[in-house]
Amino acid sequence: MKRAVALVALALVAALALAACGSNKQSPAEAKQALCTSLDEFAASVVGLQGLGLSSSKDDVTAALDKVDNAWNHVVDSAKDVKTANTDHIRSTYDDLKSAVQDRPTDKPLTEVIAGIQPKLTAFAEAWKQFASSVDCKTSS
Repeated sequence: MKRAVALVALALVAALALAACGSNKQSPAEAKQALCTSLDEFAASVVGLQGLGLSSSKDDVTAALDKVDNAWNHVVDSAKDVKTANTDHIRSTYDDLKSAVQDRPTDKPLTEVIAGIQPKLTAFAEAWKQFASSVDCKTSS
């Protein structure tokens, strides 16, 4: 009898533990909100990159790129929890922009460098707006 009670108690504890584990999963609305928040944070990091100027050091650029990368990784992680989120296009334009920034010529004036990156930035901004709209995020950008 004690063994049967112990087995039932063990099964009950296991069931409660599994239920507790499952409760950490976000609802679809919470997942969408988390994605929208991460998109806003990502946009803010890109704006920070755009804010770099003539007096910006290489370390400033690296730090800004690191912030953008971290924010992007958060978007990708958040998008995994939203079934309707397709990151292919925004990921492609982000990769293009990132490559353009990383491969920028260092022997040219900043105005030329910015002019060369501008088309990638414009394409990325459009992809970002399309992605935000596709997952019903209200954006301020």
